[in-house]
Amino acid sequence: MLMQSRRPLQVLNDVTFGLLMRELKTRFGNYRMGYSWALLDPLITIAIFCVIFGIRQRHGFGGVEAPVFVASGYLPFLMFQSTANRLMSAVSANKGLFCYRQVTPFATLFARWVLESVIGLLVALVLIAGLCWCGFTAMPADPLAVLLGYSLLMTFSFGLGTLFCIISSLSAEAEKFIGILTRPLLWISAVFFPLAAVPQNYQHLLLWNPIVHAIELIRTGWIAGFTTQGGSWSYLLGTTLVLLAFAMSGYRLCHRRLIAS
Repeated sequence: MLMQSRRPLQVLNDVTFGLLMRELKTRFGNYRMGYSWALLDPLITIAIFCVIFGIRQRHGFGGVEAPVFVASGYLPFLMFQSTANRLMSAVSANKGLFCYRQVTPFATLFARWVLESVIGLLVALVLIAGLCWCGFTAMPADPLAVLLGYSLLMTFSFGLGTLFCIISSLSAEAEKFIGILTRPLLWISAVFFPLAAVPQNYQHLLLWNPIVHAIELIRTGWIAGFTTQGGSWSYLLGTTLVLLAFAMSGYRLCHRRLIAS
């Protein structure tokens, strides 16, 4: 009896699920608290920053409570940064699986991106519930805008992480330089301050950064009454699509080298 051939999307779906289970087991399976660390790790980091900026501080953020303001900016940035860094090492961490014809470098990249995106959504739900339980006004005013901004930011991180992965496969030292070059992003992406707090003479410099647009737009949907000073959906969408096109073009040219490396 002839075996029924499967469509490429079905193969990608099965491979992605298998890689997700492997990723969860290797990253969190050996810890005593197990898979709960997938949520606890970013939650603890955000909690530390909330304490640093003051639990009940209402000044300096346009009347918005500090934990809510920090969470609405730092959580998206944390997931963006984590995704880009994880994708950079996705191929090298799974190179032993490429002996199987169904497993491709793209599948390893896609699986890690899906995992980080889902973790970000779960962390957001737990974080919102925790802030509301503590008495803060943390429910998003426009959940669809928050979800759209987060989706575009994560898609941007997929493109950037794919490019990082390709570049690091070309040179072993490139990974160290990428880490150095991306380190200042935390301080130039309007994570801990609104764009309106920056003097107008310098705002246009920050607006070249698509992450600033994403965080500002997420805040407009999360915080009622918050208005962005220059965040643009069209700019964020345009830069995301351009970066994604470059990333997929680079992957098409270098996917054999990724397997060989």
